Amino acid sequence: MENARLSGCQMITLTFTFICATTFLMLPGKLMEDAKQYSWIVCVWSFLYGLILAAFWLYLSKLYPGKSLIQIAIQVLGKWAGGLIAFLYILYFIQIASWVTRNLSDFMHNNLMPRTPLSIFNVVVLLVCAYAVVKGIESIAMVSELVTPYIIVAFWIPFTVMLRDWDWRTFHVPFDFQLWTTILNTKYALAFPYMETIMFMMLFPFIKSRLKTAFFLGISTAGVILSICVYMTIGILGVDRGSHLIYPVYTIFREMQFSGFLEHLETILSINILLLLCLKLSLLFYCAVLGLCQLFKIERRDIVAFPLVWIISAYSLLFANVIENIEWIENYLFSYYMLYAVIVPAILIIGSWLQTLYKKQRRDKPA
Repeated sequence: MENARLSGCQMITLTFTFICATTFLMLPGKLMEDAKQYSWIVCVWSFLYGLILAAFWLYLSKLYPGKSLIQIAIQVLGKWAGGLIAFLYILYFIQIASWVTRNLSDFMHNNLMPRTPLSIFNVVVLLVCAYAVVKGIESIAMVSELVTPYIIVAFWIPFTVMLRDWDWRTFHVPFDFQLWTTILNTKYALAFPYMETIMFMMLFPFIKSRLKTAFFLGISTAGVILSICVYMTIGILGVDRGSHLIYPVYTIFREMQFSGFLEHLETILSINILLLLCLKLSLLFYCAVLGLCQLFKIERRDIVAFPLVWIISAYSLLFANVIENIEWIENYLFSYYMLYAVIVPAILIIGSWLQTLYKKQRRDKPA
C-alpha cells in the first residue's frame, strides 16, 4: 500500500467534492420531477441516511484498523471468497468511474462542444486522472484542498444573484405528498451519491487522526449544501420548468446576468463541474488501481492505471444517451448499490463476529 498520510481537513474536502460532483449536475431535475416542491426534503433525509451508512462502515473499519476494504474482505472471507468479493468491489469502482466519465462527456458534448466525439472527452480526461493516480492520493487530496474554496465561492456568489427571480408561488404546486410513496419513488437519491461513498473505506488507512469527524463533516456539509441548492432551484426556476431540464442548475447560470454586458456565466459552472468531476473520477480511479495492486500484489500503479483508461472509456459508452443513463439510475441503481453498500459490509461484520467468537471458544477450551 502507498505510504501516504491524509489530514482530517483533506478528508473533509475529498468527501465534499466526491458527493457534490455529479450530484449537482444530475440529481435536481429528476428529484423535482418525482417529489415536486418537496424535493429538497428528499435531499435532507438522503444525507441523514448517508450518515447512518458512514457510521456502519466506520464500525467495520474499526474492527480491522489500518486495513482497506479489499484487505478486510480477504481477511474475513479467506483468499478465494474474499478475493472474489474484492474483485467485485474493484469492478464496482470501475463501473462508477465509467458512469462519471460518461456524465462529464455528455455534459461537455451537449452544452459546450457538440461536434467533438464522446470518446475524445473520455480519453483526455481519463489520461489526466491516470496521471494523478500515479502521483498518489496525497496529490489528489492537495488539489481538492486547493480548489474547494474556489468552487464554493464561484458557485454561491453568482447563484445568489438569481434570487431576484425568486417566486414563492413555485412552491404551491398541487401535489399529494405521501411520505412512503415519495421515499420509494426517490430511493435513487439514497444510493446516488451516498452509497458510492463506501469507496472511502479504501482511503481510511491513510487518515491518521479525526477520521470519524472528518467523514461525517464532509457528508453533512455536502448534504446541507445540496439541499439548499435544490431549494433555491425550485424557487428560481419553478417545479414545472426545472423538472423538464436535464441540467437545471446549469440553466440558471446560463440565464444569469450581472449587467447588460456581463452574461453567459455558465462558463464558471462549467469549470466547476470539470474540476469536481475530475476529482471524483480520480478518487474512483485511484481506488480501483489500489484495489488491483493489493489483490494481485502489484508494486507499480502506472502499469495498472494507464491500461485501465481504455477499459473505463469503453465501458462509459454502454449507455446510448443521457436519458437512458437517468432511467437506469431511477429503476435499478438503489438495488444494485445495496449489494455493495449494505449487504456485503453486513456479511463482513457478521464474519468478523464469528471469527472472534470462534477464537474465544478455542482460547477457553480446556487442554
